[in-house]
Amino acid sequence: MNYWLIYNGVKLGPMSLEQVLAMHIAPDTPVWRTGLPAWVRASELPELNCPATPPQGYQTPGQQWGYQAPAYQPAPQPARTLPPMPPTYLAWSIVVLLVCCLIPGIVALIASTRVEPRYNSGDYAGARRASNQALIWILVGVVLGLIAIPFQIVYFLIAG
Repeated sequence: MNYWLIYNGVKLGPMSLEQVLAMHIAPDTPVWRTGLPAWVRASELPELNCPATPPQGYQTPGQQWGYQAPAYQPAPQPARTLPPMPPTYLAWSIVVLLVCCLIPGIVALIASTRVEPRYNSGDYAGARRASNQALIWILVGVVLGLIAIPFQIVYFLIAG
């Protein structure tokens, strides 16, 4: 079984149980091993034989030379509470590109491909803007396509 520990402010590992025991770690040393969901204190793992409180006069190896390791505190994990991802309109962008108008379809396609990467990076506002831009360009393409239909009918009747 592999162990990792934070020793004198440095993350060490993977190490075997014998290597960890040879280090004479303090009971409050942060340790993680395969199968644990999170880091724990060394005193919480019975195989390390660390008492919950060190014996009187115990010094960690760093304290022997006047070095006090900083206390390990896990960094708080910010809660990621983003609303659902805005629609990408990717399929509609492709339909407008192929059926209606080329230029608005290309712009809509570019905007729709920007939605998901921005959302996944945590930029919800940017994802929302890209989604709105895709929708606007889809509507522009559809309107231009509808406006062009009568002109195309007249052209084919005259040229026909």
